[in-house]
Amino acid sequence: MAFKKSIAGTALDPTIQFATLTIDDQTYKLAYSFNAIALAEAASGANLLRGLESLSDLTALQLRGLLYAAMTVARPETTIEEAGALIRLDTIGIVTTALGEAYMLSLPESKKNPVESDQTKAATS
Repeated sequence: MAFKKSIAGTALDPTIQFATLTIDDQTYKLAYSFNAIALAEAASGANLLRGLESLSDLTALQLRGLLYAAMTVARPETTIEEAGALIRLDTIGIVTTALGEAYMLSLPESKKNPVESDQTKAATS
């Protein structure tokens, strides 16, 4: 049986919505997948799912790991050191904002807008 290469979970996957992060005139596409987070946890040594619970209370390892995970969906060749080099005192705010946007875009529609979902449920009852 031949192995068939899939585009699922890659930058070519049309179902993935990417957030963007621009630093020093370079734009990066950010998205999350479970596999990217798991690989980044191994590389960073940090609990990244815990970090996603509160982006305002991240450790340095979590911040770097989350950026790395989000970058590798579009650019799998990215290293954790390259991701970490983008985080500086002057970029922490925009990095965190972009990570939040990437996280929201990775959620199913029902989780992205819970108020609308509740209203839709009430309207159809």
